[in-house]
Amino acid sequence: MARSRSEMRAIARRKRCRGLSTIDVLAGSGLTLMTMGTVFAFSQAQLKALATQNSYAQSQNVTRTAIDLMTRELRMASLDPTNLALPVSTTLTCPGVKQGIVEATPARIHFRQDLNADGALTGPGEDVTYDLSEGQIRRADGATPPLAIVDSVPTGGLAFRYFDGSNPPVELVPAGGALSPAQCDCVAKVRLTVTANVPNPNARIATPIKSVAETEVAIRNRSLLNF
Repeated sequence: MARSRSEMRAIARRKRCRGLSTIDVLAGSGLTLMTMGTVFAFSQAQLKALATQNSYAQSQNVTRTAIDLMTRELRMASLDPTNLALPVSTTLTCPGVKQGIVEATPARIHFRQDLNADGALTGPGEDVTYDLSEGQIRRADGATPPLAIVDSVPTGGLAFRYFDGSNPPVELVPAGGALSPAQCDCVAKVRLTVTANVPNPNARIATPIKSVAETEVAIRNRSLLNF
């Protein structure tokens, strides 16, 4: 039975409207996987960058907190309102200065101040030592055991530099590893640097994240003296 003209046209249209071939499906799937892989890699990179920034911010917060604590305490070194707590320097270089700085090395400082004006040095924060030991910055208050205030500190991560009160200031260089008693009596400013290393959150990167904080402290009872 002969087909009508309309039936022939329908058959021709069906032949022209073929479905997707296997190659087309594979190509489309490949492009989809490539796009998804790119998006995933970008997301992972963003997450790692965010984790690194968070670690750096936390490290900065720790080092800055330690710097602020040391600055507040060191600024009051040699304070003696009653003139009973600290001896007076008799050196020719800085006579009449209260001997509040007991020990000063590039990585350790020991200082005293009479904060409560009772003529003694037994109150909290009146006999303070900061040093670096086994990767930790420690603070000791009087005879109490030292407490760690910063961890993951590399060698040289706590550094002190000392200057007198002249204009411009002259750096006091330790001889034999520590300032002499006469040099300690002349210290008017201290530049301190704290460095901490934080493990990188990216397991593929072994290099730690370094955080550095630095400041200069003028000792209030000495900074106005012209040595």
